[in-house]
Amino acid sequence: MSNLVKVMLRDRMQTKQVVITSSDKPMIEEELLEKWQRIINLISRIIDVPATLLMRITEDSMKVFIKSQNIENPYVENGEDSLGHGLYCETVIGVDKDLLVKNALESPTWKDNPDVKLNMISYYGLPIKWPDEEFFGTLCILDDKENAYNDDFKDLMKEFKVVIESDLKSLLQK
Repeated sequence: MSNLVKVMLRDRMQTKQVVITSSDKPMIEEELLEKWQRIINLISRIIDVPATLLMRITEDSMKVFIKSQNIENPYVENGEDSLGHGLYCETVIGVDKDLLVKNALESPTWKDNPDVKLNMISYYGLPIKWPDEEFFGTLCILDDKENAYNDDFKDLMKEFKVVIESDLKSLLQK
């Protein structure tokens, strides 16, 4: 059974209903969690950002599912923020495509985004989906300084998105 939730599209100041992970989906295996953790840690080191996150959307929040384990990362494991006030990740899911915010402080749309309170002013994120198009969440990187993220970094993130979605597909085939 599918779950519908409303996300806030901050750049459009409107809400949109999206389908998120249904209760019939399998649990994520420990082996996958460990693999994803290693890759997330590596991405933070390569791109040199304080935070790389795999976020999971729930009925009422965006939840930190896996976070880079570097000390500069201000996000807490299993931390969450409620839906409805225009998190970067809500917009990514609502528009179902990547989002780049070079510097939220210079953007009327993003300057009061909740992540700015953590000094995370730069963001690049991608939607993560199950094979049936239900949203799992987002994969994102955040920086405490302006960052346009070069094409190689974006490509690295896109490749990891492919890996995660392939792993989700494999889970369903077991």
